[in-house]
Amino acid sequence: MEIIKRAVDHVPVIEIHGQIDLSNCHMLHDEIFSAVEQGDYRLIVDLKKISYIDSSCLGVLLGGLDLVRKRGGGLAIVGNPLVDRVLTLTGLTRLFPFHSSVNDALAGLKP
Repeated sequence: MEIIKRAVDHVPVIEIHGQIDLSNCHMLHDEIFSAVEQGDYRLIVDLKKISYIDSSCLGVLLGGLDLVRKRGGGLAIVGNPLVDRVLTLTGLTRLFPFHSSVNDALAGLKP
């Protein structure tokens, strides 16, 4: 797994490449919590370039969502058909704003 951090219009984007599972999801956790500690309460997690995701990652995303919402923020997911299928099967599409591009996610996070 590779993590690329960047910002689009001052909103942190955490981009993940490869497979994300129990062995490495702590890295995503650390990036989300680091951004929140720095005062960023609107985040985009870009999972468009992942090839595998397991339930441990879903727990990290839920924890991140809870963290930013308690501070009045939001967490948007950018994904591919695999991510969409996993979120739909688990019912998490009701909780996470799901987008096909970072620009769409950014528009959805505007206050």
